[in-house]
Amino acid sequence: MHLSEYDHTPGAHCGSASLRNLSDFYQWGFDESLCFGLGSGLGFGYYERGPASRLIMGRNGQLETGFFETLGIDYREDSERQWGAAWSDVREYLADDVPVMLFVDLYYLDYFETNTHFGPHILLCVGTDGDDVLLSDSEFETTQRLPASHLREAWDSDHGFGPLDNRWLVVTDPTIETDLATASRDAVRRTADLMLSAEDGGWHSQGIDGIRRFAADLPSWTALEDSGWCARFAYQNIERRGTGGGAFRRLYADFLDHVASDLELEGEIPDRFHAVADDWTGLGDTLKEASEVEGEKQGALFEDASEQAAALADREERLFTRLREEL
Repeated sequence: MHLSEYDHTPGAHCGSASLRNLSDFYQWGFDESLCFGLGSGLGFGYYERGPASRLIMGRNGQLETGFFETLGIDYREDSERQWGAAWSDVREYLADDVPVMLFVDLYYLDYFETNTHFGPHILLCVGTDGDDVLLSDSEFETTQRLPASHLREAWDSDHGFGPLDNRWLVVTDPTIETDLATASRDAVRRTADLMLSAEDGGWHSQGIDGIRRFAADLPSWTALEDSGWCARFAYQNIERRGTGGGAFRRLYADFLDHVASDLELEGEIPDRFHAVADDWTGLGDTLKEASEVEGEKQGALFEDASEQAAALADREERLFTRLREEL
């Protein structure tokens, strides 16, 4: 059983690419950067837990639901049910030709071939074939196949930004109730509020304050037993691991390019966000270099990274303040 009208396309980030694939399926006409921006997905969190003892994340936890709520699209979300009941619901939607968004730990996805737990990784379940499930995963060029028993482990993992709890989401009515200009304005305001006031957007997002805490703490990373892994993982969460580059800021800058005229934003604002994304990439390069050395060299690089992160916090504060004032 495979959805009859579904076409898989890879993308930059798992959540926004899954939304873009839903957009193609329901003919909404949004590209990936629009999906990311309309979901107010940009954020920042600094955590003392995870695959490394220090972890950063450049998005918040509301992207997927925020997208539907901003556009007024009806959806159903469920979690915390046992495998049998949750999987039965998913199969019913698949039988009705409806793709289902799943939130999983990629450690259990055989086709990733990774030894690192990371979740939630967002993908779309688009069919079954015997004992296998068919998954539309943004990281891959084609639909992937996975034993249902392995999906069971991935879907209920305790690893990630909180237990995954067999969480799923489906569109129940694809009608868009809010026009794009209004939705874009609401989404940008929401992102600015999240970044400037540390309003919780899921995963205990900390906004600009979180970037500053990260910057202040970086020089102390030399005392961590896994300092090299912390630096490497931070680099990956800035530049790799489905961020679209620049700690998700490049996706957001592309979104602002799309909506600048509708929102009557000055052209320099998207350009400045592109420059910020480039500087996040530069910070990622510093952290990558720090992951490859030890001792005094690593300490000096952490000092450099601290200065870069502090400067980025100042720039983002000015930019989001400007955005909020203009809207």
